Amino acid sequence: MTDQTTIKLIQIISRVININSKLIDKDSCAREFAKWDSLAHLKLMLEIEKKFKIKISTSKMSDLNSVSKILKFIESK
Repeated sequence: MTDQTTIKLIQIISRVININSKLIDKDSCAREFAKWDSLAHLKLMLEIEKKFKIKISTSKMSDLNSVSKILKFIESK
């Protein structure tokens, strides 16, 4: 897992969820941000698929509720 991937992911989360990227780190998770609701999560998953050129199954999407879990998933692809 590269720092570039982490930076890119945090930028995506910041833009999609509309929260300052300085508030997001590897330990951040959805429940910490009121704006990271179910609709925002779906938009985030679609954006991650597009930017990282990967597919995320709908059953897996709900598990990917933190920066660290998303990074591990991206790294496994």
